[in-house]
Amino acid sequence: MDSRDSSSSSVPNRDGTAGDDDGVLSVTAALAKDAALYFQSRKFAECVDVLTQLKTKKEGDPKVLHNIAIAEFLRDGCSDPKKMLEVLNNIKKRSEELAHASEVQVESGSDVGNKVTSGSKESGSTTHQVSASHSASTIYTAEFDTSVISLNIAVIWFHLHEYAKALSVLEPLYKNIEPIDETTALHICLLLLDVVLASCDASKSA
Repeated sequence: MDSRDSSSSSVPNRDGTAGDDDGVLSVTAALAKDAALYFQSRKFAECVDVLTQLKTKKEGDPKVLHNIAIAEFLRDGCSDPKKMLEVLNNIKKRSEELAHASEVQVESGSDVGNKVTSGSKESGSTTHQVSASHSASTIYTAEFDTSVISLNIAVIWFHLHEYAKALSVLEPLYKNIEPIDETTALHICLLLLDVVLASCDASKSA
């Protein structure tokens, strides 16, 4: 389960003051913590119940949808892996669409900022604008990271003994492993090793 889905910092209102969303954020953080504890305790039904509550607070959030899908899959005894693959691929596509939309928004804001600061004699203004834009892009990239979803897709292919398909998912992750968090990166490497070894065994027995 992806636990990086509810620790968002509070966003100021347009008037510059902290919004009254602080209460909502604290509730979502508490729900996410409860869900993680239930998941780690393998109480998947309770985990789904809490995540469903979290979904009402963060409607359409790909990470919440992903976590619900994983918890439901485990709750039901992993009974329909093909359906799970379809669900995960849809969530991944949704996350990629949101990431693209966010990048476009950041780039648009950067263009406006550069036009505003280009007439200023103080070069520091432009530097700050570019730096802020880069930071925003980094935040959006992390927010809509699909590495955990892709890893779970590869896990299912592995358990279905579809090693070539698992490898096709894992190889791009491995080639771009630098920005992926350490725990997820480790799981990617270990699963990649398992897939390669299983592929060798399968080819020998063929």
